[in-house]
Amino acid sequence: MSKLTRYSEFPVIESIRRDMDRIFDDLIPSAWRMDKDEKALGLWAPRTDMSETDDEYVVTVDLPGISKKEIEVNYQNNRLTISGERKKEEKEEKKDFIRKERYEGRFLRSFTLPTKVKDDDIKASFQDGVLTVHVPKAEVSKQKKVTIT
Repeated sequence: MSKLTRYSEFPVIESIRRDMDRIFDDLIPSAWRMDKDEKALGLWAPRTDMSETDDEYVVTVDLPGISKKEIEVNYQNNRLTISGERKKEEKEEKKDFIRKERYEGRFLRSFTLPTKVKDDDIKASFQDGVLTVHVPKAEVSKQKKVTIT
């Protein structure tokens, strides 16, 4: 029985795309990449900054034009997920767009955090179209010398 393979009219371009994906996978930390599942769902990913101090992670997400009630922040198994939806503009008049760059529909960003966090102390605020999530790090146990008896 022969094996089915995907046909492409542009095998060279497909090969270059796969190579570029591999290069970027190596360059970009996994916490910043969209999962393949997220891409497959056709979701868009808002611009996000993630910073770290000794005490916490801070995630800042640009969400202009989205109301606070349309945003959800969840944390489970060391994974912070920010999701929501930008509703389509519904107007009676038809518009012929010359250019349309703003995303509409559902969005999702998900980050695996590199250390344990205090999940009960995670705080999120939303002001002027910017979501800021403060994720405090859990106390790291310090090295303790054990006396041998």
